[in-house]
Amino acid sequence: MSSKWQRITAAFLTCIMIVSMAVSALAYSTIPFGSSGAAVRKLQRALKSKGYYTGTVDGKFGQKTRSAVYRYQRAIGINTDGKAGNMTLTALYEGTSAANGTANKSNYVTVKNKDSLTYGMTGDKVKTLQKLLKKAGYFKGSIDGKYGDLTLRAVKRFQWAKGLRGDGIAGEKTMKLLKGE
Repeated sequence: MSSKWQRITAAFLTCIMIVSMAVSALAYSTIPFGSSGAAVRKLQRALKSKGYYTGTVDGKFGQKTRSAVYRYQRAIGINTDGKAGNMTLTALYEGTSAANGTANKSNYVTVKNKDSLTYGMTGDKVKTLQKLLKKAGYFKGSIDGKYGDLTLRAVKRFQWAKGLRGDGIAGEKTMKLLKGE
């Protein structure tokens, strides 16, 4: 095979990978209030299996379903808007660990202290952070060692509650307050 065809094949495969990653980043479409059908039945069954929905699985996204979505969102610590969007559905169908994934963020943070924990990090230090946040009542996801969206939101909420700048960076001050020092 000539090098020209190898480059074309490599470019084609790269395009396919980029498109597949973009599609998987938003795996679930928002189910709007008032809609009906199979997607709503699936939502209702999942909410019912977790104890948030007590109504009939009828495939109609009415007030009972929206209230169940609100309660579920509040329970796992994400934005409580009653909309069954990508993050809510990912957590509901795949677990909160999946919803704690990291999205490609264009604004990377520059951190002065190398011991600070930031979005996108993984490991035991992040697990410790998640445990401390959970103990303090701010993190409701799975202790998975991924500094993703749920962890970032929990850190920011904790920082705001303690009068710190809500930058989402678990630095020295944030960690001391979490540890009760």
